[in-house]
Amino acid sequence: MTETRTAASERPGEHRLHGWQVLACLLVFFAVVLAVNAAMIYWAVSTYSGVVASEPYRKGLHYNARVRAAERQQQLHWQDVLTIDRDGQVRFVVTDADGSRIRNLSVEIAIGRPSSNREDSKLVLTADSTGDYRARISALPPGSWIIGIEARRSAADPDPIFRARRRLWIAP
Repeated sequence: MTETRTAASERPGEHRLHGWQVLACLLVFFAVVLAVNAAMIYWAVSTYSGVVASEPYRKGLHYNARVRAAERQQQLHWQDVLTIDRDGQVRFVVTDADGSRIRNLSVEIAIGRPSSNREDSKLVLTADSTGDYRARISALPPGSWIIGIEARRSAADPDPIFRARRRLWIAP
């Protein structure tokens, strides 16, 4: 008895892979990769502009002046305490080396997210009779915040006498 063999495609339960199927699989694979990359690029560009400082060239020219201002501030030996309650009450206290409160300053704070400028806001704090500087803002949503503090002898002064930056985390 002679045995005859049939082609592989004719055996029951077997499937032969054709060239057009391989091409279709490759095209679908690369289309998915390109779609995911395009979505990631869109989200990366739309959520963070990449701008760390406005006018970086001008600020770079004045870098040495900023360093000298930081050294002058360090020689003052001022200490500061900034508190922001969950209900939006902002309180800022600055004391000298002896622990006496510094009064008659013009204090401004800028509050914003580290990754976006969409929720940035500026506040001017007003001094109360105890020497605290206070303001009220709407309650901050949970997450990471950066607070920049600038205090001047008067609102007309171009350069602050005191600067500080704080990072705030509000738990969900």
